[in-house]
Amino acid sequence: PGPPADENKSHFAKFAQSFKLPKQHEALARLKALADEVGEFWADTCLAEAEKGHGHAVLRRLFDVALGTGVDQDHPKLVRAIRILNDRLAERVLKEAQERQKKDAFQEEMGKMPRVGAASEMGDKIEQDVFAAVKEGVPENDPRLQQAMEICKALRQKDGERK
Repeated sequence: PGPPADENKSHFAKFAQSFKLPKQHEALARLKALADEVGEFWADTCLAEAEKGHGHAVLRRLFDVALGTGVDQDHPKLVRAIRILNDRLAERVLKEAQERQKKDAFQEEMGKMPRVGAASEMGDKIEQDVFAAVKEGVPENDPRLQQAMEICKALRQKDGERK
């Protein structure tokens, strides 16, 4: 096809689909600049919210929005946000593991023997949380995840002793 001005325009919809804008077209340049600006805004927002102390779930949503605007995953602000995101996730996994262990110990201290299998179920949930965190990007050798796995093993051991 030649220049669009020379094409048959009697079926305009077909005509409009028959060509693309030149790479340096002003409208495309403005659109790219706007997309870069929006992406930078979301990268800034993600990092700012991470630094404010928001939890993993909030940060994950902001991170996904930033990526959806076209920001490169290797953008320095997103790399910092990911590091914070992974820290929060590892902290959450460990905190929930500790809470499960305390719950089990509390039931034992109150004199009522927890039902057989309950501690193993809690251990299974901890293990699932650890696997999910690794899948999200937290390094497998993160000390908090290793500590959570130790709690998992301890709960399973307790359950074995109760049988």
